[in-house]
Amino acid sequence: MPSFSRRLPWLACVALIFTFLTLCLSFGLQNGGTLVSIAERAALTMTYPVQKGIDLVFSTGEDFFNRYINLVDAQQKNQQLKQEVAKLRYRLDQLEEIRQENLRLHQLLNFKEQFDILDRGIAAHVIGRQTDSLSRILIVDCGTRYGLRVNNPVFTPGGVIGRVIACGPNSAKVLLLTDQNSACDVIIQRNRIRGTLQGTGNALCRLAYLQRTVNVKVGDRLITSGLDNIFPKGITVGTVVSTTRDHNGLSQLIKVKPEFDLDTIEDVYILPSPPTL
Repeated sequence: MPSFSRRLPWLACVALIFTFLTLCLSFGLQNGGTLVSIAERAALTMTYPVQKGIDLVFSTGEDFFNRYINLVDAQQKNQQLKQEVAKLRYRLDQLEEIRQENLRLHQLLNFKEQFDILDRGIAAHVIGRQTDSLSRILIVDCGTRYGLRVNNPVFTPGGVIGRVIACGPNSAKVLLLTDQNSACDVIIQRNRIRGTLQGTGNALCRLAYLQRTVNVKVGDRLITSGLDNIFPKGITVGTVVSTTRDHNGLSQLIKVKPEFDLDTIEDVYILPSPPTL
């Protein structure tokens, strides 16, 4: 009995197929068909679901494969485009650096043309910095091979920035005006009063050795006096930004902002010593 129950679905399927074939054969014969044509139609009808399923599987697989290939190709092209964009950006950065360098050198040239004494000067690039809580020193890429010596004055288009304190064959150290060991003899351009500009180790300098009664105002410009035998006369040094009396009331505390920013100096102009006879 159990074995018959297991066979029952198969028997039902066979009966349905037999009934279907009988009906197809009867219908085909009634309409003038032959046994071969009836069998072909029956076979096509029965195999259609299987063929349709196989075709769907293959078409879906082919479509997925094409999409995958197109996706990989698109990713490769996208990567190539990113690389090209990176190269173009790098090239633009290079061109901008060249433009900025040309602009700085042009400014140095204009500065040189303002003072006849600077005709024999040379341009140098800043290649290093030595800064701490008190000192302010630059390293430049010119030295004794270019005629530089200790105490040669150094400038930017804004004016004086310092002097050479040590030289090698191809490089030199420049002591900036803001260094605590720096001093420069200056004149207040408005009233021709002399003083000494001293470094403080920070971004500002101070104007020393002035009497309490000397007339100094915020905004006064300072220029070199030429009396220290280091800096040529008449070149801008800085601007007074504050004036206060010291604690004993005998002198003034005058703060001066130099005409340069340590963090942005990239090129300088150095006046070598005149050749010895």
